[in-house]
Amino acid sequence: MINRPRIDRWVAVFGVLALLCGGLLAATISRSRSAAARVDNAETTIRAALDRQGAALLRGDRTGWLSSIDPSLSKEWDRLYANLRGLQVSGWLPRTRHVEEGAVWQAEVQIRICFAAPICPRTPETYVPTGDVISARTRWTVTGDRAVLTGFAQFDTTGSVPWKTEALAFATGKRVVVAAPKGLAGTTPAEWLPAAERAAQVADRYALTDPKPGRYFVFLAGEGEWNQTVGTDRDAAAFVDRTSEASAFAVVDASGFGADFGDENLLRHELGHIATLLGTLDHHDDWAVEGLAEHIAYADRPASSYELLPDARWHVEQTGWDGRLDLEWSDEPRDRYGFYAMGFLAVRCIADTYGERRLLNFFTRVVRRSETPSQAAPEALNTPWEAVESTCHPKIKAWLAASPP
Repeated sequence: MINRPRIDRWVAVFGVLALLCGGLLAATISRSRSAAARVDNAETTIRAALDRQGAALLRGDRTGWLSSIDPSLSKEWDRLYANLRGLQVSGWLPRTRHVEEGAVWQAEVQIRICFAAPICPRTPETYVPTGDVISARTRWTVTGDRAVLTGFAQFDTTGSVPWKTEALAFATGKRVVVAAPKGLAGTTPAEWLPAAERAAQVADRYALTDPKPGRYFVFLAGEGEWNQTVGTDRDAAAFVDRTSEASAFAVVDASGFGADFGDENLLRHELGHIATLLGTLDHHDDWAVEGLAEHIAYADRPASSYELLPDARWHVEQTGWDGRLDLEWSDEPRDRYGFYAMGFLAVRCIADTYGERRLLNFFTRVVRRSETPSQAAPEALNTPWEAVESTCHPKIKAWLAASPP
């Protein structure tokens, strides 16, 4: 027998519970939507503040740059402003992530910087690699449509050019910006600028990007900066740091142990790397990369003037060189100069035999498109690679025999 009143009571209880749960669920959803809306509004306001900062930076408006910054952060942001203006900033692309509500708003901020670039597009790779990216954990007070930055803790600040964290000094020419830590002992950016400008004029002749690099950047590293980046390798005097596909810095050991401000050959070599490699982040054919940079360093001068010919002669004698041009590279200090010299002679022979236009086409295919010399030579040089090597083998040996020991 069915007890109808008892069933009705349970139905009523379940109905009340359902109404209560439904109300709680609706309230929870409402609160979640309200919190999400607050986060969206705060993030929009923070992004607008960052956009205004970038616009002020690009037009050279220091007051506008600091308008959304708490006074406690003014010193750090003044330094950043001076460095970015000195490095010819041409793009500021911010994004915000992980925005969190609390007593103050917190957000992770990334800002991609472009230097002296005609365009600064936002792409899937905008924030990778991070060399040209300011990354920071930030705190903000958000009131209505105004956000003020009250906390700024950078991370991922490592790099060969410390523009994110140190005060820099600059000398600016028509084609080159020379930067150095403020107070660098023994030299100044202005001392290096004349030779760097002359080197840039040569490097421009070999530029493989269109348009050419907006500016060439040279950073004079003091002993601390050099040791932190390179270590104690005193055989190296400079290198190029490709911080993104759009930016590269020639970093020079200006500690007193390395390069001299009159060393135009060194600057031609490093700016030659920038002119021929900008737009790439990796390569494997060091013989061609270093050989072309050395060719640029000694442009318009005969092979007999090359100062590392004795090292090439030593390499030939020690290895029984058989005429191969695309030698496997070695970073061993005792081998390094010999490989640089053999790379130079290989590239110089290709240039002398087939012309510089064909040489640059060959380089583009091998280094920038990752073709093998055997694949690239028939199209770029109109000659099979084996024929190129058989032509250059006796030429290089003749150059070495004719040069004084």
